[in-house]
Amino acid sequence: MPNPTKVRRSVVATVQEVLPQMGLAYATDHDDRQWGITRCTQGGTLDGLQQGTRVTLTIEDHGPFEVASGWAPLT
Repeated sequence: MPNPTKVRRSVVATVQEVLPQMGLAYATDHDDRQWGITRCTQGGTLDGLQQGTRVTLTIEDHGPFEVASGWAPLT
């Protein structure tokens, strides 16, 4: 079965929680959708993230689901 074309978009989100031991952070966008950022997500390291940090997320739409595939801190 062929993969559908990925559709990418950007959203601004605020970090709600950082779990460095797990390599995971959670961020919420303006629509109150929660997104996971892992140590494998393209972007910076999770070391610099703190609660309240605003980030830009790259969201990939795969049809039945969406995933944050990249992130960068807002400057």
